[in-house]
Amino acid sequence: MSDFSSLGISSPIVEKLRGHGIAKPTPIQQQAIPSVLKGTDIIAQAQTGTGKTFAFILPILEKINLEAEQVQALIVTPTRELALQITEEIEKLISDINGVDVLAVYGGQDVDKQLKKLKKGMQIVVGTPGRLLDHIRRETIRLSEISFLVLDEADQMLHIGFLNEVEDIIRETPASRQTMLFSATMPPEI
Repeated sequence: MSDFSSLGISSPIVEKLRGHGIAKPTPIQQQAIPSVLKGTDIIAQAQTGTGKTFAFILPILEKINLEAEQVQALIVTPTRELALQITEEIEKLISDINGVDVLAVYGGQDVDKQLKKLKKGMQIVVGTPGRLLDHIRRETIRLSEISFLVLDEADQMLHIGFLNEVEDIIRETPASRQTMLFSATMPPEI
């Protein structure tokens, strides 16, 4: 079994992972990380609890431009709980990295706090479709320069209830972005 270094993950992040008790990549990470680092669009399916989140977070952290203040990575999730969970995982990894900030945006949270943080410049935004569209309409978030778009739990995100919202969000992103769909189940229509 390979290690994270052999997949292209840098030493500081590998050390951070070890500090959290993660030494060996899971099968989904072994398959997805090299593809994401190459810039390939991917659809990845793996059971819940197999490390899908790190399969997209790690390569995004490797490729993020520390000098740029605009949103570079957008991770769209169906629920507030998942948005918070992903944000927490990212925060653990970036605690020593200057120049990378992450923000969770979701309904039921103080919009003004989100606005202040967005004005400061966030490189990674993790959010639910409704609140993301709210920020797009208010022109408080610009997605025209993102490099990475992740739809986590893509099966739920592209379900009838969310489909129009997700399509509206995707239209705000550049065609040049890298797109990643991750899910435990992947119906053929997705």
